[in-house]
Parts: sequence; C-alpha cells; structure tokens
Amino acid sequence: MKPNILIYIFILFITDATLVAQVTPLPGEEGTKPAIIYDYFPSRMHAFIWRNWTVVSKDKLAEVLGTNTKNVDQVARSMGLPKQGKILQEWASSRGYITVLRRNWHLLPYEQILHLLSLSREELAFKLIEDDFLFTKLGSIKPHCEPLRYTKPTKEMEVKAAKIALYTKGMDAFNKEIPRFAFINDFQEPESTIVSSQDESNFDLRLIYSYFADFGDPLLDPDLKSYPEGMLQKLSQEGVNGIWLHSVLRMLVLESDGFPGDEKALQRIEGLNRLVKRAAKYGIKIYLYVNEPRSMHPDFFSSNPDRNEWGGVREGDLQAFCTSNPEVLKWLSSSLEQVFKQVVGLGGVFTITASENLTSCASHGNHSQCSRCAKRSFGDIIAEINTAIYEGVTSGNPDAKVLVWDWGWIDAEAEHIINNLPKNCWLMSVSEWSMPIERGGIESHVGEYSISSVGPGPRAIRHWRMAKNAGLKTVAKVQVNSTWEIAAVPAIPALDLIASHAENLSNQDINGVMLSWSLGGYPSENLKLFQSLKQGEKEEALKKLAEETYGKEIAGDVRKSWQLCSESFKEYPYHIGTLYKGPQQTGPANPFFIKPSGYSATMVGIPYDDVNAWRSIYPVQVWVSQLDKCSRGFFDGVAVLKNIEKKPKGAFLENLESLQTRMEVVEIHLRSAAEQARFTDARNRFLASNTMDEEKKLCIAEMRKAAYQELELIQSLLPLVKKDPTIGFESSNHYFYLPIDLLEAHISVQYTVEWLNTL
Repeated sequence: MKPNILIYIFILFITDATLVAQVTPLPGEEGTKPAIIYDYFPSRMHAFIWRNWTVVSKDKLAEVLGTNTKNVDQVARSMGLPKQGKILQEWASSRGYITVLRRNWHLLPYEQILHLLSLSREELAFKLIEDDFLFTKLGSIKPHCEPLRYTKPTKEMEVKAAKIALYTKGMDAFNKEIPRFAFINDFQEPESTIVSSQDESNFDLRLIYSYFADFGDPLLDPDLKSYPEGMLQKLSQEGVNGIWLHSVLRMLVLESDGFPGDEKALQRIEGLNRLVKRAAKYGIKIYLYVNEPRSMHPDFFSSNPDRNEWGGVREGDLQAFCTSNPEVLKWLSSSLEQVFKQVVGLGGVFTITASENLTSCASHGNHSQCSRCAKRSFGDIIAEINTAIYEGVTSGNPDAKVLVWDWGWIDAEAEHIINNLPKNCWLMSVSEWSMPIERGGIESHVGEYSISSVGPGPRAIRHWRMAKNAGLKTVAKVQVNSTWEIAAVPAIPALDLIASHAENLSNQDINGVMLSWSLGGYPSENLKLFQSLKQGEKEEALKKLAEETYGKEIAGDVRKSWQLCSESFKEYPYHIGTLYKGPQQTGPANPFFIKPSGYSATMVGIPYDDVNAWRSIYPVQVWVSQLDKCSRGFFDGVAVLKNIEKKPKGAFLENLESLQTRMEVVEIHLRSAAEQARFTDARNRFLASNTMDEEKKLCIAEMRKAAYQELELIQSLLPLVKKDPTIGFESSNHYFYLPIDLLEAHISVQYTVEWLNTL
C-alpha cells in the first residue's frame, strides 16, 4: 500500500474518531431491554399514529415513518380516528414536549424521537438530565426500539384496526373538547384594578411555584409566558408574595477560569430582570431554587488538569464538584454574587444541599469515597456549602433572603448544620415530615409531601426549635393544593385538612411558608384559605370561604362536601412508594396488560402494571380497601353537590361546577387505582397457577369484574377531562394523559375482556 494512501486512511480514522467523541451521549441509549409490545394495537406503527394523532402533525408523522400523509391518514381512519385537527404549538415546546416524549418512549429509538420533537442531541440530553429528573421519571432506562418505518397493513392488521374503531364507536370520543392548555388564557391579563399582595397572613413569606411555569428554560422566553401578569395578580390576591423558579447556576453565568457557563447566560439574566420588575408590580419577589454546584460529565473534569482537582465522587455518567476544594466554593459564591448584582431586586434563594441532583460529594452521602472529603463530616460539608451560597447572595444583595432547606439531611447532623449557618438564614423544613400514621392497620411515617396527614410533625418541630435557638427564622414547607397523593387536579378539595394544617402552624411561630413544589401552584380556594386563616378561626374561615366562593344559599352544602372529602382522604394508603410509583396520576388512562410488562413503575411517570410497587408497604387487599374508603368520601361529596336543588348563578355556579368536577376526578382516579390493582393482582395469581382449578376460575371472575368497572370509570372520566383542561396537567410532567389516552385504555380493557372470554 502506498504511503499517501496510508496517511489518507489515518486522517479519515482520526476524523471519524473525533466526530464520534463529539456526539453528545443520551442517557441509556445503549440499552438492550426490549420495548413493550402493545398488542391491543395491530402494530407498533398503528400505536405510533394513534398516540400522536392529537399532538403531532401528520406531516411530521409521515416524515418520521418515511412515508406520505395519505398513508398516515389511511391508517388513522382504519382505527376510527377523525380528520386531524389543529395541533397546538405547546406540544413542541417546553410546556408540552414531555407528554409527547413519554407516549413515544416505547415506540421509537432516540434518533426518531429527536426528529419527532425537532430537538438536537444536546438539547434532549440536557432536558433528560436537568428537567426535574425527567430520565428518572421515564424509568432511568431507554427501551430498545428498532427504527419504525411505514409498512402497508396486512389483512390481519386491518381487521384488528376495524375492531379498534368499533370499540370506541358511540363514546362521543372525538366530539368537540376544550383545547388542552386553554386554562392559561384565564391568567394572561390582569384585572383593571391592580391589587397588591395581601398582608392578612400570619406569615411574612408566602412562596409558591407558578402553576404552569416551564421547568426547563423559561427565562429565554421574551414574553415570559410562564409568568403572565394575570397569574401574578391572582396569586397576589390570594396572599402570595414570592414565586420561585428552577435554576441551574451555570446557565446564568458565562464560562470563567475553566468553570462552566453558558453563552446565553446574559439573555437569561435579562429575562430574570424583566420578571423581577413584572412581579414587583404585584408585591411579589422572585426566588431561585439553588441545588448547587450541579454535577458534570466526568469528561469535563478529566479534560483539564485544573478541573481534575475540582472533581469529586462519581455516580454513573456524572461527577460531583468537590466543595472541599476552596476554588469550587469561591466559584459558587462569586457566581451567585454576580447574579444578584445583575438582577436588582431579586428576592433570594432556597437551597437543597442533600438528595436531589448530584452536587457536592456529600449530597448523596458518599463523601467517604472522596480523598478530600473522607475525613470531614456530612454536617461540616453541608453547612459550608450553605454558607458559601449565603455569602454570594448577600454580597450581591444584602436584603435578599436565603432559605436553607433541610431536605435530605442526616437527622443526627441537623443541629450541627443549623448552629453553623449564618444567622440571617431562614431554616425550612417539610411540616408533615416524619409524622407517625396508621392506615388500614399498617403503621408508618410520612416521608414526602402529604395533605392526608396534617402537620406539623416531630422532625419539623424539632428543627424549627433548633433554628430558633440558633437565632434563625423558620419556614414551613407545605402543599396546600395538591401532592403526589394525586396531582391530576389543580387542587384537592379536602379543605378541612388544609385549614387544620394552617391552624396548627399558627401555634408554631413560623415566619414563612413555601406553599408548593412544582405541583400545587394554582390560585385556588385552598390557597386563599391557608393564607387567611388566623389562630382559632378554622370553622369561621371555612364558612366565610364557602359563602364568598359559592354564595350563602349553598355554603352549607359545600361545607358538607368538603368535610366528606377531608374525612375520607385521611384513609389514603400513604407511603412514598405509592406516591412515586402508583397509578393515581394517570388514573383510568393507564392501560391494562394481559401479560406482565416486565417494567418497573417509574417516579410519578409511568406506572405500568407494577402492582407491588404501587402498594408499597401495604398488602394488596389492604391497599385496595384504603383506596375504596378514600374514594367513597369524594363520591358522597359529589352527591351532596348534585342534590343541591336551587343552583346558584354566574360566578358562583362556575365555581360549583369546577369543584364538583375536581371531586369526581379524584374519586374516579382513586377507584381506578383500586380496580387496576385488583385486576393485576388477579392476573398475576392466574398466571402463577399451572392448572385450571377453582382459584384460577376465581381469578378470571375478579379480572372480569375489575375490567368492567374500569370501562365504566373511563366513560365517566372522559367528558370531565374534555371540558376541563386543567385535569391531568402538572407543570414538571406536563399532561399525565390526554382524552385520546383514555380511549387507548378503553381499547386495552376491551381487548382484555375478549381475552378473558377465551379462557
């Protein structure tokens, strides 16, 4: 071989290797676990067209499939789908893309997902890692999918498609519905009279998340659509004086001395300035969520000798910044100082320094694996990080507040951390955390947010006392609208529990409240009640709220419905496993599986058929029984409202209809979770038996009964969802489900009934 040819081949090799090295890796893209086959559809192609018919244009669907729109239309019509309507732009935006991504997770490989969403690998990688644990919510695994291409349906497929059309015929499935996201229009423009934040509350700080804020990159939006003036005004009227937003520090600063930054940082700072000024008109301050210093890919550290000294412990494809290196703490402080100097009037931050994203070596408790941190205590490292954050923030703005959250702290280290914090910090603790509870004879402790468990609990009380003794102000982290107990409605109508929690906190001398996580930011009556409640005024406050919201004539009936919901919600089978893995967010939209899916339920994402994860610490029958008890009160509450003889008019009637819808949705979701558990448990027992004995026949009967119950629930929920676009929406997950997903679930259950009839 000639030398020049060898050189040419060598150059090609080096060039190709460089290109490969530059390709941004996507989490789990080397996964080999087969994707689920949804066998109630004729093919994966049919499932793809069905699931995307209301969220992606048929032109784009045709592009992804490598065909033309005529073929896509023919497949759609064969399943009874109507002519494609208007596709909302939100589905391709940071406000709705998660709904599209999740429904295609088992249908497309990454490359086709990128095409479908019009994203680069870099953009999707960032979203999967930084958009509130999105990859975790998808199961921390990318199911293996071969590229999907259009193929002409076979006769067998056509017969199966016709059956799908028959299944949904007569359900009014595709009649006119209120478009998803339409609720945003209610919050665009402020009322003519600008109302400043109320000061009736016991709490100096009332902090919340905007109900529909983008969790990704809202500050790059020139219109700041996540924070319209109408929303700010309504929150102010309900007593809110602070709004927090997710932030990643390296996205707010430019690259400096080797530390990470972003070229669009100044654009985000400009957006933050505009947001601060907009919110100030309504007496609201803006606060940043600070979970820092955020970890990076190990290549970031290994590519430079100086950076290598900043690297700490590793977890998978991420490496922590070691805060025992003074340069790291200096960057953290100076970056925050810069942000607070650039954004005059920025209200402050709240910190999470343990759990959540990998940040410092101690953030996940693995600091013993770091040579610099191994000899240091968890408490020393955490206190030092919070001090660095405080110094940076207050150097930029001495009036800014720094809320230090004890989320994820080792309890034994809490007092040491608190005593070593700067004295102007505010200590925040989840109010109901560690409360002892008993549900269905099963004892446990609260370990997440809860409305069914009325705080405060012993951990928060203990930490607040430590903080007061150390000279710090205190904040209660609460949820007053919704929790992961059920996040499919903007507010759970269990107002007696909300009032009791507010009343209890009034006895604790708390300085502030953080009223929501990413879920729970709706300007609801729950929020109004919590803000306005004074010590000893619970019954009076509830009565006044009912009269103001629904009219004096029916206030008594409304109060009765609230009481019924509140009493039954105390029966909720609470456990963090259920909250994170249960089917209560998707409700009847979760399909039935004849065969085990082989997939584990994901964190508030995809429940699959993982009944053992759903029930967590409860035996199946106990878990189901508790859900039945819990749903019963909402059913009875709805009955009270339906039986009101003389309905109010105008705004009172609108409020009543909205309340009734939310009660019905909660009841249906909880009942559906119970029916899904009944079916799946019976299916598992049926499949485990080798002979057709009496037990197996009993399982068939149980499955059939659960299936018919689920069909009724789907049909009951569908009109409610179609008329209320808030149902199923949560800002960090977007829509858990859409009306067409209820139809898919209906198809899956009908398919299940046919299977049962063959046994």
